[in-house]
Amino acid sequence: MSALYIHIPYCKQRCIYCDFYSSATKEDKKDYIDALIQEFKERKSEVKEPIETLYIGGGTPTTLSKEEISYLFKHILEEKELYNLKEITIEANPENLSKDYIEYLKNHTPINRLSIGIQSFDNADLITIGRKHSKEDAILAVKQAQELGFNNISIDLIYNLPQMDKEKWLKNLKTAKDLNIQHISAYSLTVEEKTILHKLIEKGELTLAKEDEQIEQYDLTITYLTNNGFEHYETSSFAHLNTETDNNTSLYRSKHNSSYWNNTPYIGIGASAHSYNLEQRRWNIANIKEYIQKIKNNLPYYEIENLSTKDKYNEYIIIGTRIKEGLNLTQIEANFPPTYATHFQTQIKSLIEKNLIDKNHTNYRLTQEGEHIANTIAIELMR
Repeated sequence: MSALYIHIPYCKQRCIYCDFYSSATKEDKKDYIDALIQEFKERKSEVKEPIETLYIGGGTPTTLSKEEISYLFKHILEEKELYNLKEITIEANPENLSKDYIEYLKNHTPINRLSIGIQSFDNADLITIGRKHSKEDAILAVKQAQELGFNNISIDLIYNLPQMDKEKWLKNLKTAKDLNIQHISAYSLTVEEKTILHKLIEKGELTLAKEDEQIEQYDLTITYLTNNGFEHYETSSFAHLNTETDNNTSLYRSKHNSSYWNNTPYIGIGASAHSYNLEQRRWNIANIKEYIQKIKNNLPYYEIENLSTKDKYNEYIIIGTRIKEGLNLTQIEANFPPTYATHFQTQIKSLIEKNLIDKNHTNYRLTQEGEHIANTIAIELMR
């Protein structure tokens, strides 16, 4: 299988924590969509296995009009032999999801999964981080999507927000659970340089929770959601288990994101989008106008990095310390020179002794205590 990602870099306004490439200017949307289509047509020969997942992310893809979405799908999906689609996701914000718009997505597009950027069910928090919707807007968007037939809905929530404590975070989790959500992506607020949030913290206008409070909120997330029928299958990802496979994994896992974690090739089209073909990583220029012009004029609009054996091993370690399945010694022995397995076995011993890693035959996964310092553990295991 392979996966396709389409980047729509438009937002009504930038959230204070966001460092993704996006723009609030929409005058060039038609030209941008045409450039997306042209890029994909030029790259379709890269599709070696049928595309099984399509993810439209951003930015906020639901800033596109119904006509623009139809136009995009018409041209991207016209060569049916490239596809064996099982999951088609679009990211959305609550304020864009009117009943009419949701009905259109459900009945006039092939989209079968919504990923809604709610971030918080607390109105004060939403104002602090610069979101345009309210708690009431978010709940209404979810309920209307369900009523109109969407039965695979994911929401994004953020913990460790300024002035957030365990009680407030628990209320968020309870609200999500009560809404019968199929998938929750729960992220810790990350302070990136050059964001508005970073500047506000530097000025002392906002303060974040202390490290021990952040850990408490993370542990609460795991405990509450797993006790309420969710599978914790990746550091930030929880899928409801009311539909599961024979090996007790949820069918509501994000198939598209799982392709990133399972070493599956993917193509990313659009400004700032990334691609991976098992041997190389490729990323497009992060500028809408330059992307459009270079596509139109057949000029280079991307850079490529050839991955060394060391690069591939280190990426395997980083991913393996995030997912439920963990790291597998047999896979390391099969895919890397013998010195890599030797290094791994040497480094892993002390981590097991410290109760940071659990061993089950040839599988190694982080304990919950280990998850608190996942980045440190990954660095210890890398070459």
